[in-house]
Amino acid sequence: MQQSPYGIVKSEILESIAAALQSLKYKTDDIESTIISSQQFGDISCSVAFRLAKSQKKSPKEVAENIATAIKKPDSVSKITVENCFINFHLERKAFAKRTLSYAINLSIGAVVSDAGANSKAIIEYPSANPAHPLHVGQVRSALLGDCLSNVHEACGYKVEREDYIDDRGLQATQALWGTMNKEKLGIKPDLSKKFDHALGDAYVAANKYFAEHKETEEDVKKLMELIEEDGTYESKLSREQAEEYVKAERETLFSYKMYHDIMVWESDVIRAKLLSKALEMLDNKGVLEKPTDGKYSGCTIIALSKIKNLPKELQGAREEAKVLLRSNGTPTYLAKDIAFHMWKFGLLDDTFNYTKFMAKQPNGKPLFTTGEKGSRMEFGRAQKAVNLIDARQSAEQLMIKVVFDVIGENKAAEGFNHLAYGLVELESGALAGRKGTWLGFTADDLLREATEKALTLIRERFKGDKGASADIASNVAIGAIKFEFLKMSPEKVVVFSWKNALNFEGISGPYCQYTYARAMRMIEDSGFIAENAAVDPTILVNDSEFALFKKMSMLKEISEKTCAELRPNVLTEYCGELALAFSKFYESVPVLKAASEQERLSRLALTLAFANTLKYALAMLGISAVKRM
Repeated sequence: MQQSPYGIVKSEILESIAAALQSLKYKTDDIESTIISSQQFGDISCSVAFRLAKSQKKSPKEVAENIATAIKKPDSVSKITVENCFINFHLERKAFAKRTLSYAINLSIGAVVSDAGANSKAIIEYPSANPAHPLHVGQVRSALLGDCLSNVHEACGYKVEREDYIDDRGLQATQALWGTMNKEKLGIKPDLSKKFDHALGDAYVAANKYFAEHKETEEDVKKLMELIEEDGTYESKLSREQAEEYVKAERETLFSYKMYHDIMVWESDVIRAKLLSKALEMLDNKGVLEKPTDGKYSGCTIIALSKIKNLPKELQGAREEAKVLLRSNGTPTYLAKDIAFHMWKFGLLDDTFNYTKFMAKQPNGKPLFTTGEKGSRMEFGRAQKAVNLIDARQSAEQLMIKVVFDVIGENKAAEGFNHLAYGLVELESGALAGRKGTWLGFTADDLLREATEKALTLIRERFKGDKGASADIASNVAIGAIKFEFLKMSPEKVVVFSWKNALNFEGISGPYCQYTYARAMRMIEDSGFIAENAAVDPTILVNDSEFALFKKMSMLKEISEKTCAELRPNVLTEYCGELALAFSKFYESVPVLKAASEQERLSRLALTLAFANTLKYALAMLGISAVKRM
């Protein structure tokens, strides 16, 4: 793994500041957090003077000037200035350009750019949709976030396990099965032209409408659920078979978005493996559980919140005094099952699952494994980090899992547990509701079809003689538009879905980044440039637009690490947009193919190739394909 150009100079600057502070006997913690990339006064700036001013009883300006004077200038820095109380480092452009070009021109897709996750395994779970209706635009957000974060974790050196949890024994799956078992009663006619998940969704919506009008069916659904939850019954087998057909249809959708998984874990197999009873036994042995015999929680198995030391603020003052794991009738809550499942993820419970191949080969060339009644043992689970993509409404329950790990002394599991609480996707007409069918017309399949049709319309004139190339490019551009639009929003924000925004091909978008990459590659192809054979001198590429592009390219590792640590793909989309803009300014500011000298031409072509490599890598982390023609 190559060292990051930006990281190298930042490290040198950090050491020089630390040495200066020591010589001045200034003491402060975490100097690194005061160092930022700058565009206004220098290339890298430090705000440590603001932090020290009070303790030194001096103005921030005086402190900054004292530090700047005491700093021994690193070789990578040409000069140091003080502006607005910031200590500003101006990089030695020739050396930095040479280092960055070497780094970026050798960058390849699949290479690890950071060792942040070295020797660690991360399980990323998404989208874990209930097998009752097709993925809709709200669930698309979860899937895209999970896929991007999986890519980013791999780029940061983690061994990633992409996991999908299939709740084939939940209420939604039961209602969907009731719907398919009672099609005649619901007036549903078979339609073999429909994908299975869409047909199932129709039955699910019709069933819920019927339930609302016929309250007596609640008992029927309850009995069906009891039969489904009992191993070996006809109903439990039928439920699993229906869920498997759903999953096959769901895979078609995910594959069309170029999203893949490693393992599917089924609720029915979690029950069969008795994970819950094992987890409850462990918690009981740790003295965490209580079983009240009177009062509000009589007959339940609970965790009393009042007895937990250092209870997070988010859980303090809650209406409920306890978290119920088993209801008085013995049925487990979602929290109980989640705790057990995450104990498995972190290897706190023995893995008694059997595994088989659900698909021998996905479009990415890798198999898709599944838990099952039969099969063999494999190396799944036992992670050091887990990331759950679950909407913000479940934040309290997810936080409780972390609390439980702390209470039982599993601090590493608590530290490794991460919940990405994303905001809901709502329609302009109101909230998405699976049971009511407001997702009709707003499925993931609908979205991709609409985006592809728009992309085809926009590029059809460019490829009159090659319909195959046109269709392939349109597909990649459509996926790029959708992914960029969803991922550019901060995860916690609520998204109000509109076709205009979802199909955005203008401004800083996926298609804009893809177009910028295509323009760069067309220049490389038209020139016949081959990096290995070219007499390139990056030290002559030091004007402002060239150096701004070098600086932006140099930060790929740092952006990857920030996205990974903060679980915020919008950091990466912003970087892609800024990188594409930096190249456009470079392209508009200086001649490339018609440069004044052959050495300038070759050197700028090398910079163009280095940019293309960097943007292609960054887009790949978003799950977006870079296209050579648009």
